[in-house]
Amino acid sequence: MRFEVNGQLFFVNFVPEEGRWYCYAPMATGVQRIPVAMDAAPFASFMFPVDEQAKEVVN
Repeated sequence: MRFEVNGQLFFVNFVPEEGRWYCYAPMATGVQRIPVAMDAAPFASFMFPVDEQAKEVVN
């Protein structure tokens, strides 16, 4: 996933060998790798009602 904050580009990627997510930020001298902290269980299921009349396509 790529995103931008205050004009700085970031992307997030899962590293299976380490079993964790990292946020990467391109820098002038290379790429900065920032570990993502997780406070909750990585896979939590939850239910929410879906309004079939209000479907919206998001790109």
